[in-house]
Amino acid sequence: MAAGLIAAFTILRLASAALLGLGVDEAYTLAIAHHLQLSYFDHPPLHIWIVHAFGPLLGYGRLARLPFILIFAGTSWLLFDLTRQLFGPRAALWALLTLNLSGFFTAAASSWVLPDGPLIFCLLAAGRDLAHLLFPAQGDDQLGAPRTWTWLRIGLWVGLAGLSKYQAVLFGLGLAGFLLSTPPGRSWLRRPAPYVAALVAAATVSPVLIWNAQNAWASFAFQGARAAPAHGLRPSAALSAALGQMVLLLPWIFVPLALAGGRAVRAGPGDSRRWLCLMLSLPGIVVFAVTPIWGQAALPHWSMPAWLFLMPVMGDQLERAAAAHRWPRTWAVVSLALLLAVWGLLISCAATGWVGATWPRTFAKGDPTLELVSWDQLAPTPPVTTLLRQPGAFVVSMKWNEAGRITSALGDRVPVVVLSDDPRGFADTYPRGSLVGHDALIIVKPEDLQDGLQRIGRCFARVDPLQVARFGRRGRLELELHLFAGRGFSGSCSQIGRRDAAARSQWARLKGR
Repeated sequence: MAAGLIAAFTILRLASAALLGLGVDEAYTLAIAHHLQLSYFDHPPLHIWIVHAFGPLLGYGRLARLPFILIFAGTSWLLFDLTRQLFGPRAALWALLTLNLSGFFTAAASSWVLPDGPLIFCLLAAGRDLAHLLFPAQGDDQLGAPRTWTWLRIGLWVGLAGLSKYQAVLFGLGLAGFLLSTPPGRSWLRRPAPYVAALVAAATVSPVLIWNAQNAWASFAFQGARAAPAHGLRPSAALSAALGQMVLLLPWIFVPLALAGGRAVRAGPGDSRRWLCLMLSLPGIVVFAVTPIWGQAALPHWSMPAWLFLMPVMGDQLERAAAAHRWPRTWAVVSLALLLAVWGLLISCAATGWVGATWPRTFAKGDPTLELVSWDQLAPTPPVTTLLRQPGAFVVSMKWNEAGRITSALGDRVPVVVLSDDPRGFADTYPRGSLVGHDALIIVKPEDLQDGLQRIGRCFARVDPLQVARFGRRGRLELELHLFAGRGFSGSCSQIGRRDAAARSQWARLKGR
């Protein structure tokens, strides 16, 4: 039955991936994945390495989602096996269903080209090995070398999680909390295996450390600045963070998960199986709940991997309730119906924009589903093709997120560079000096026509207007891009967006707070 559930939801995700255009972060990731590096400015490299490895086969469009969909099928099985080891097969089915009924996991982390998919796969693989190590079932190897190899695998999985996202360190904190707070855990701390596992994790994540050391620790500074004090204390921000997490998980999933966590807290270390799940989840939940009180507002998806480890506990609670009541089955049916309704509404709105077209005042600050509209219609315009045929021609964008869209539309035929003080991963894609003296296609959104274009104009001998590209969904004109020809890229402007300058800027802001 577990395999059938996984297969059914995988088919649903394949259909969804075919209908939805690339998101902003996806287009950006696909753009910088053309260039293989030890690590990258925004995130560690694992998800980008995956895209690059499959690029020759799948390309850099929607098909690039396929490995991530398959990875999540493996994630679902790992959660099932973890829960089965801790609480039995019936609880495992309920946990598997919970995972696939939750909004963020079943829609975003399961199929989009994001670091979250590899992260949760690796964390669950580490958690599964922990469960088999700490709570061996009959027939499991319990002594000697097999247990040491299990620790080494745990270290490898945690290291691979660290190659996906920095927050993998919170899993390590949770594991340390469990080992310190339980007698069996403290006995393990008197043995070398956990420490060797930590060395394996550090060795696995070493590409990130090497890249940061070579780039003035720019990525660590960028991510660390988000937790630095940015304003006075705002206790209400913790409530806003919780509400955001509730929306992402969906309220009918979030509330039972929170209740399951509360029961694990009350049970304490004496209930070691629930305590393990609680310890692995608690650091992430707490950190991303309290950080917004003094730092920048935390994005609600940052805490999602932490909630994942409460799903086995929730699965056990649902299995116990289902033995005596009908409401868990009713809850499952209603949750599935609501999920499909919400999912279908979002997909149809993103694909056609019918909500904004029917009720124009619905989105006062702009239709957010426009972020999923492809810029492919930019490519065939005559000024684009004419200018980009010139030897040495390149494309200029003013923002990293727009550059991802442009690369998706034009492919890897010409260099796409970002001339700004925040180029993100585009700072390391093409050496600016090699572009000096060549002409460029400059692509500008209407809001950047004044200050932005004036700043970029200083990088060229002159800037000539070409045309305005307008396109959208179903023939509607929803997006407007102004195209200019930059003649003679200036050598005095060739250093804009260099990584060392960006890193120093990030460090200066961090230290100044």
